[in-house]
Amino acid sequence: MGDSETEYIVDLQPKIARRLEELGFAGGRNCDLLVHSLAEIASRSRTLEQQALPLFLSLDASHRRGLAEVAIALKNHLDAMQDAITDVRPSLSALADFLLRDED
Repeated sequence: MGDSETEYIVDLQPKIARRLEELGFAGGRNCDLLVHSLAEIASRSRTLEQQALPLFLSLDASHRRGLAEVAIALKNHLDAMQDAITDVRPSLSALADFLLRDED
């Protein structure tokens, strides 16, 4: 993960944490996992959209090795996003259950 991704995560986590606190879903493992994973997914998505994909689209087709390296980086990036998505699913379900419980 690059420095810009880390900075974005560090900036975004308190915002997510505040929102969860406003919703009454603060504290505990589910909250911590939500905060970190959502920030990581958002950061990686941003990097994919703003850096990795434009690089892939702009490299000359004759630069096959460079394109291969970018393709491998894209795969690694997507694998990390998938891991974060898998990790956060139970916490998102817990948040949804928590929010729907208040409606009953």
